[in-house]
Amino acid sequence: MAEPENDLRADVDRRLGALDGIDPLSDERYHRTHERFEAASDQRQRILDWFERFIGHGERADTPISKVLSIGCGGGVMDRRIVDVIAEHSGPIHLTGVDPNPEHIDAFTSAFGATSHQVDAFAGGFEDFRSERRFDLVYFLHCLYYFETIEQPLIDAAERLAPGGALVVLQAPNDDLNHLADRVWRKQFEQSAWYSDDVADVLAGMDGRTTRTRIEAWVDVTPCFRPGDPSGVELLDFIVQADTRDLPEALGDSLRDSLRSICETRGDRLRVSHPVDALVFQPGAA
Repeated sequence: MAEPENDLRADVDRRLGALDGIDPLSDERYHRTHERFEAASDQRQRILDWFERFIGHGERADTPISKVLSIGCGGGVMDRRIVDVIAEHSGPIHLTGVDPNPEHIDAFTSAFGATSHQVDAFAGGFEDFRSERRFDLVYFLHCLYYFETIEQPLIDAAERLAPGGALVVLQAPNDDLNHLADRVWRKQFEQSAWYSDDVADVLAGMDGRTTRTRIEAWVDVTPCFRPGDPSGVELLDFIVQADTRDLPEALGDSLRDSLRSICETRGDRLRVSHPVDALVFQPGAA
């Protein structure tokens, strides 16, 4: 990493260190900024392309999927598209969504208002979710960052699989874009978030086979550098996982400077690499 980037990150650390604390995003603000971020990224389509390959052309091609569990389901936008991809190969799906954010659960339910899929939702943490149902596919989509620990949730998720089922975790690596969120996270919770290497380490200790695929993607952060642009504020809020409107102006400037240092210019747009790793665990597989 170039020295100027080190200097910028050191400045962020210094300014964060001067604060007593930083509140995490509220449920409402998280939901709003998450959708803003995803709309600026091409990662959702790339994840769907990966699911199409995984379900239709890979090892799962001859294994029907009818029951699916989405842990940390969010607002349901991706879940609807994912189960539609699965349904092209297996027919209508029974989807169960679990999320502790009531704002997300309401949006999740609404996303399936007119569909042939059977859907139910649980508003609460995965640790409190109870069901005798076994699932052909269980997935965590960009949510394990927020878990206090990840080993037991991953074990519990694998235990909910039906015979021949698969556990899928889509989790970002701790790359250049995530360094800002990670710094703020440590200030908020006194620990780093969990990233794809952490997930891989846990899965490696479980009885089964794990495969890992890097999905490359990009997010357009141009609005972050337009003074007074509300969409840019929402983008930055999600990137750093804090309401930047409540932060000292100098810290906000420092966060934007650090973000700018990792941008790639495409015409009049600024974008940042935004990859995700797809980890697939199959219990008992050699």
